Amino acid sequence: MTEEQCGKWVSKLIAEDRLDKFYNSPQWRKLRKEVIAENKNECQDCKARGYYTKANTVHHQQYVRKHPRLALSRTYTFQGKEHINLVPLCHDCHEQRHGYRQREKKEPLTKERW
Repeated sequence: MTEEQCGKWVSKLIAEDRLDKFYNSPQWRKLRKEVIAENKNECQDCKARGYYTKANTVHHQQYVRKHPRLALSRTYTFQGKEHINLVPLCHDCHEQRHGYRQREKKEPLTKERW
């Protein structure tokens, strides 16, 4: 499938509010599996912080809703430079990238009284 064909297909799914059909498609599931395997099943954000967590999600650097033609692209070009589009992540890191999960603010152990 070309980028143009992918863009038309994914744009139509977005318009119909059926993007789940893309994420359940054989094309995406195969590509997702390949990207995770190529990165040794490791979450790339955890790896950058120095520890191992199993990747179970692939994050689109160029969000599918904003760039439907890149939905099945491993890379994208910006200002003449090629960048990675698909990044394997664990569930927590993926949610953090999207801002779904914020770190909890902890109460101080003791309240200052002055």
